[in-house]
Amino acid sequence: MFKPASTAVIKWATNAGISGEAYKKGAQETTKDQSAAAIAAKPIYISTLQASFTKDSYAKGLQKSGKAGWLKGVVEKGAANFQTGVTSPGAQTKYASESGRYDSARKASDAMPRGSKGSAQNLAKVTAVVNALRAVKIA
Repeated sequence: MFKPASTAVIKWATNAGISGEAYKKGAQETTKDQSAAAIAAKPIYISTLQASFTKDSYAKGLQKSGKAGWLKGVVEKGAANFQTGVTSPGAQTKYASESGRYDSARKASDAMPRGSKGSAQNLAKVTAVVNALRAVKIA
């Protein structure tokens, strides 16, 4: 029997909207390694991206949604999801751990002399920090 989208969307929203616990349980009980599977699929990911760029799907999708679509998503779900992610258990620990990797790089210019505003000495300090940050990132 044909079910129009206007009817199907109500069923989808109702059923999917109460499935959070089932989603979590499924993730907790799976024996599959999501990261390993994603890494193994890297060649497929690359070829799919290349095909998307060749067909210009990337730009077409962005044009279809536009700024209004992006902003609607931010207002309707993005703001709440952002807050949930930032305040979730472990988020601060993860942030501190990841950011902490760069602590020594941020101090790369501490021993260098400071010059007047816009001086070569100050630019050298900036360069030292940028290079140190980059080294940590690509390591």
